[in-house]
Amino acid sequence: MANVVGISGSPRRGGNSETLLQAAFEGAREAGADCQMVRLNDLTYRGCQACDACFLEGRCPYQDDLAGVYEKLREADVWIFSSPVYYDGVSGQLKTFFDRCRCFASDRRKKERRRAAALIVTYEADRTEFYHETARRLAAYFGWFGRFEPVEVMAEPRLGPPEAASERPDLLVKARAMGRRLVEGL
Repeated sequence: MANVVGISGSPRRGGNSETLLQAAFEGAREAGADCQMVRLNDLTYRGCQACDACFLEGRCPYQDDLAGVYEKLREADVWIFSSPVYYDGVSGQLKTFFDRCRCFASDRRKKERRRAAALIVTYEADRTEFYHETARRLAAYFGWFGRFEPVEVMAEPRLGPPEAASERPDLLVKARAMGRRLVEGL
């Protein structure tokens, strides 16, 4: 059975990016996966301290709330990160977490097995290509963390109110299909 870990970078429970993450979980479960969500806003952690210890040890030396998250990600077959877009980038919670994932870039075991990943971003603006490119650029870093094939991006505009995604069946179907593809493609 595939193991999927979803990282919610939204400060808002049940907001648009988390709603699409849950829909991706539905598709992954349909494909036989076990899914678990981590809400970064519920954790206490600091940004990367640039100590470079992770390059020597293959693990971040800081024992905060992310220590358990790292273990979940090491065991997972699929990583799905989700976030709203604030000021032309992902939330501070997800950006700080992404920086702390630097320890995966030095993990000597990272190329041993193939995994899949996705990045889901939601935003109010109509600037579709600009934010989609922002998401694609960030998703490219999954390649630094291991052998991730495929890596998918779902960047959805015009989602202002917190419940907007839940009122868009087309997006829920799209996210569910993505979750299913990620698991079936392993």
